[in-house]
Amino acid sequence: MKITDIEIRAVRVTDDSGAVDRAKLRGGKTPDAVVLSMKTDEGVTGVSFGLGGLDSRLNARVFAQVRPFFIGRDPMAREQNAREFRHFDRRWNHTPIYAYGPFDVATWDIAGKKAELPIHQLLGSSAEKRAVYVSSMFHADPAQYAVEAREVKARGIRGYKVHPPGPTEVDLEVYTAVRDAVGPDYPLMADPVATHTFEEALRVGRHLESLGYLWFEEPVYDYDVATLIKLTRELDIPIAGTETIVGGSQLTAQYIASGAVDIVRTDASWRGGITSALKTAHLAEAFGMSCELHTTIAHPLELANLHVALSISNTEWFELLYPLEDFSFGLAEPLDIRDGYAYAPESAGLGAVYDWDAIDDATVEVL
Repeated sequence: MKITDIEIRAVRVTDDSGAVDRAKLRGGKTPDAVVLSMKTDEGVTGVSFGLGGLDSRLNARVFAQVRPFFIGRDPMAREQNAREFRHFDRRWNHTPIYAYGPFDVATWDIAGKKAELPIHQLLGSSAEKRAVYVSSMFHADPAQYAVEAREVKARGIRGYKVHPPGPTEVDLEVYTAVRDAVGPDYPLMADPVATHTFEEALRVGRHLESLGYLWFEEPVYDYDVATLIKLTRELDIPIAGTETIVGGSQLTAQYIASGAVDIVRTDASWRGGITSALKTAHLAEAFGMSCELHTTIAHPLELANLHVALSISNTEWFELLYPLEDFSFGLAEPLDIRDGYAYAPESAGLGAVYDWDAIDDATVEVL
């Protein structure tokens, strides 16, 4: 089988040209997306969403830099493609970390369709469902987080992760308000998105321990390895990281070996697709560590994460951004979420049923 063509669509659902405002991630707007359609000489087409960023027209051109590498290649040769792309990219392009993953996802979609099996069955299923937790957007004050956390719990969602707005003093109030809102036993996680110094992270981490939060995610930038090592030594709450690093499982191995994280993060979008995410998960498993998957943002791409989550044994959760409705664009049939669990797709490949009319209406450019 050979890849004959790859169509790249820039998709914009929300008409908003204010990039700075969009970057504040307040919620209430459907983010941009890029949609890849990978066509083969056997008539099987693999589809994947990709990160749209602040302007999908610009990001579509990033994905277009990867396209020439795949034309004429065998979509089933995923290991070879991943290895040879590293050489191709290192010598000239240096594309962003989110550029390769959706192409790999599309090849897995092709493989599943050709085999007439869901991807998680090709990988080897470990579970039929995963508990859903949702992650907040950035709100103005602690009361908004408390209201949202109660709403999430009432909807039957199994956990809630706080993205606090900063500075540290406000973050502490937010974490307390959310715990008070949902009670002592409801699962909570914290992700300040790399905004703390070591001293601030230590203070916040100890506060989170007293509140019973499950983990403390990316308290400082992932590249600040020395600080991460100090935090894992000083704090009892697990430190989660590695979602933004390059190098797939190879660099993740260095974080594990140095004791920089207690929980590994990866995903099928930013970290090299399904192929790379699996390697990272299995690496963590060999060290007795959990691998929790970072959201891919758009629900059509979250299906790729779900297949990974269902095929590994060292994960407990499935992350989605909240409100769920803001990120469901592109699917004619929504994710199968019941009683707070995301269930395995049953159709071949990714199992996505796309709303192509809506995608066509929102497409602003085709490359």
